[in-house]
Amino acid sequence: MCSLVSIAMCTYNGERFIKEQIDSILNQTYQNFELIITDDCSTDNTINILNEYALKDKRIIIYKNEINLGFLKNFEKAISLCNGDYIALADQDDIWKPIKLEAFLNNIKDNVLIYSDAIHIDKDSKEIGSELIRSGRQLIKGACNEALLLNNIISGNTLMFKKELVKYILPIPEKISYHDIWIGFVAATYGTIDYTEESMTYYRKYREQVTNVDKVSNKNFLDKLNNKKIRWMEIIDERAQDLEVFKTLSILKDKETIQILDNLIFHFKNYNNIYFNTRLYSILKKSLTKIFLIYPPSKRKRKAFRISAGLKLKTMTFFKL
Repeated sequence: MCSLVSIAMCTYNGERFIKEQIDSILNQTYQNFELIITDDCSTDNTINILNEYALKDKRIIIYKNEINLGFLKNFEKAISLCNGDYIALADQDDIWKPIKLEAFLNNIKDNVLIYSDAIHIDKDSKEIGSELIRSGRQLIKGACNEALLLNNIISGNTLMFKKELVKYILPIPEKISYHDIWIGFVAATYGTIDYTEESMTYYRKYREQVTNVDKVSNKNFLDKLNNKKIRWMEIIDERAQDLEVFKTLSILKDKETIQILDNLIFHFKNYNNIYFNTRLYSILKKSLTKIFLIYPPSKRKRKAFRISAGLKLKTMTFFKL
């Protein structure tokens, strides 16, 4: 197999981990690739590190943005610059297994996109003991279905797709929350998707990464709980917006998928009313307040977990898709 694979990587102030990621790409068992890197106006030593690598390996091509585009538009730019028959996306702070490209090329077959799960690692590149997707959800394959629309199970740093998809992926809609949500939907609508059973990426979890949600530092437990409530409502709104954007895809003709989208949009838009306008949230706050007043620290976490789990079960029984 001699197909050219383009690897689109976006960087921004990534000096801390960028060498490990690039080294893992250069050490791939499949070597016919180009590495397209678009730097989004880094202010640290990232661009110097990239230039050092580019001088040593002609497959590495560096583009430095004149203005900061943000990660969505930066990935759009990187994808548009790719020349390969296949395009894989790479984050600046992860690590690839050596067989990643080879495994993807051997298994993509008639599918238009292939992906895998990812293994969590910490800032010191040590495995944490969990996976990005399968720790709480299931990988899926085939054409577009409700499971794909309901959960974002395709992470950008773990996917590779055929170049024929680019004309439908670009431009990435401005209202979409993440590029991988859009790419996964386009692929599953245009054709079919598949995954490798083995995780092919080490996904780094650390405090400063871009995908981390900004957290308010607050010592008051109830205030933290309220912040979680606000963030959950934001996530629900984001998902409803994403589903609305999906409906604008020009190749979306399947009436069943459109009906599923309409149903999910309705449920997501009404989910806040179902969940937060019931008394469950106020009951949870009162119960946790009582726990912190009565129980010693050794028992607080266990008691709080039981109450939260019970309320969640009641809520999800009421909220059925």
